[in-house]
Amino acid sequence: MDLVNTFADLVDILSKDYGVPDIVLETSTVLFILESPHIQELKHGAPVAGSSGATMSRHIFGPEYGHLPLGRMVKKNAEMGAKRPRLSAIGLINVCNIPLQQAAYPRDIQARYADWFKAMNAVRTQNQKMSFADPLEQDIQSYLAMHLRKKLQSYRGQSLTFVPCGRFAQKFFALADVDDEKWTVIDGVPHPSYNSWDRAQYARAVERVVEAVGRAGADLAVALESNGPRGA
Repeated sequence: MDLVNTFADLVDILSKDYGVPDIVLETSTVLFILESPHIQELKHGAPVAGSSGATMSRHIFGPEYGHLPLGRMVKKNAEMGAKRPRLSAIGLINVCNIPLQQAAYPRDIQARYADWFKAMNAVRTQNQKMSFADPLEQDIQSYLAMHLRKKLQSYRGQSLTFVPCGRFAQKFFALADVDDEKWTVIDGVPHPSYNSWDRAQYARAVERVVEAVGRAGADLAVALESNGPRGA
């Protein structure tokens, strides 16, 4: 059995088969921060590759794109070098690059690391807590904050718009505690699960996201002077 003393050990082990990389291009200027991958993300190798991603596509690109999850579109655009302006302006970052939900893993993995999955669920769902008494839970939170901090520090000095989606991402964005005068942060955006982007109380926040992607895409279209398709 694999020796696991810290959450970093567990991430190293699980990342080999259950890691989903972020997608950030050199042209990405609107960076969405999300929680962690789940079943569809593992299947397609991209963040927000399921129903949540479909909600994002529908709002950002229009109802005709509502059947195409954002993560799959961003990944395909990157792999093909299509340089579609709005897609090329989008970056997708997970706070955790392995699933935090045990349901994403086979039964034997769930059983082997049962204590860790219990702690991971506590950290995932108890977003009102800025610290945990349980040592496993605190280790997970500290690792995730440090992991996101390193990612954010690599973007210092760039003119970027960050969109932390949901309370989990917003909490860890705060815990990472990285800022830059060239950054804009769109606050109050919910996680796109359960059609939350359709709710009236979030309409203005989602509208700001759509506007930001539109501006970034328009600026990039001019910069790219691409002859490729501009459908998205």
